[in-house]
Amino acid sequence: MITAVIVDDVQKNVSMLISLLQQYCPQINLLGTANNAAGGKRLIEELKPQLVFLDIEMPYGNGFDMLKSIEGADIEIIFITAYDQYALNAFRYAALDYLLKPVNIEELEDAVNRAELRIKEKKTTRNYELLLRNLEEKDLAKQTISFVENGEQRLVQLADIMYIIADGSYTHIHTPGRVIVATKSLKDFEGMLPAAFFCRIHHGHIVNNLHIQKIQKGRGGIVLMKDGTELEIAVRRKEEFLKTFH
Repeated sequence: MITAVIVDDVQKNVSMLISLLQQYCPQINLLGTANNAAGGKRLIEELKPQLVFLDIEMPYGNGFDMLKSIEGADIEIIFITAYDQYALNAFRYAALDYLLKPVNIEELEDAVNRAELRIKEKKTTRNYELLLRNLEEKDLAKQTISFVENGEQRLVQLADIMYIIADGSYTHIHTPGRVIVATKSLKDFEGMLPAAFFCRIHHGHIVNNLHIQKIQKGRGGIVLMKDGTELEIAVRRKEEFLKTFH
C-alpha cells in the first residue's frame, strides 16, 4: 500500500478524487486531506505520506509555496492543475506527473502506477525547483529538460539539444559533447518539445532548427547539422519542415 494525502481547497474536487482512488487505485491508503497550503504542510509533516496529490492554485499560498516550505520531505508528488499547454510542458521537462481538471481515470491510474514504481525503487522525483525555474523562464530555448540515464539524472537546456534519433524503444539525444540515451519515445518528444525550434523531419529523428547548418535539395532532401551529421528528410514531412525552418 502507498500512504497518501490530498491537498486541495475545493471539497468537490477532493470528494471526487477520493471516490476515483477508491474505485481505481486500491493500492492507495489515504491518510487525510487538507484544504490549504498551511494545512497541507502540517499534514505532510505529521503523517509523513509517501505520495501527495497537490492542487496548485489555493488561497493563502499555492502548492509551490507549500513545497518550498517543507525541508527534506521524501515524497512523491502528483500535481492537480488547470494550467495551459505552455505550462504543462514545464511539468514534463521536470519529469513530474500532473492531472488536469477534471481528472481523467486512465491518467490517474497511470500517474499512480508511475509513482508506485518510483516509490518501490526509492527514486522519488524531486524536481520542483527545476519546474519553478521553467515556469518563470519565458525564453523557451533556455528552459531545461530532465532525463534519467542509467539511473542518473541528466539536465539539458533545450537550446543544447541538437537532434534526437530513435533507437527501438530508446532515443539518443545528441548534445554538444555527449549523447544521452533516454527511454522516452520519439513521439513523446514530438509532443513535448516546442515547434518553434524542433521539427520531426523523418520517422526516425527530430532536429533542432537552431543547429542546422544547411539543407541539401533532393526528393526529400538532407539536413546538414552544425556538427557535420547528415539527416534525411522524409518526402511527406518536407513541406511542413521547410515552412517551420524558414
